[in-house]
Amino acid sequence: MIQFSRFSHINIVVDNMDKATAFYSKTFQAEPTVEFPHFKNRNFALSAGFMEKPDDVDVSIRYLQIPTEDNFTLELIEYHSPVGSQQIEWKQTHDLGGPRHVSLGVSNIDEAFEFVKSQSGVKMISESPDYKAYQIGPITDEQFALFDEHLDRDQATRHDIREMVKQIRYFYFLDPYGVQWEFEQKPS
Repeated sequence: MIQFSRFSHINIVVDNMDKATAFYSKTFQAEPTVEFPHFKNRNFALSAGFMEKPDDVDVSIRYLQIPTEDNFTLELIEYHSPVGSQQIEWKQTHDLGGPRHVSLGVSNIDEAFEFVKSQSGVKMISESPDYKAYQIGPITDEQFALFDEHLDRDQATRHDIREMVKQIRYFYFLDPYGVQWEFEQKPS
């Protein structure tokens, strides 16, 4: 059995390290913490699946921390050699394949929406002028189940969940590298 210890990081392959760092620093207040410029390491390459010519693999890696309670970490990698596909695939919320979004909690959803929408290279998940962070609204007991049978039967717990969920507000956007993000505001 796997024994997980912590969340490690989200990796994003970028075409230009400085441009990507500028985007994530401005949009997410992410701060660079460490970098490995033109990192050539045989075992790194082998672990990444480059079984042929692992000594030719040349990457720059930079870690950034988003200021959350648990210091959410982004790992940006720019491949100098070999260079992969340079095409970014923009996926919709309901498209199959890969993680569909990465979610970060915010305490100022409307301000966050306007700020993100104004960032260069950002694509909101909907281009409708009516798109915004909507509140989920009321839910019923029939719309959810708890895997812990004792908690599932506890009416106070079920009430608290209904009250919390109905107040959640969120929105989705795609960053310049095709990563879909969710900013979510839960009640305190």
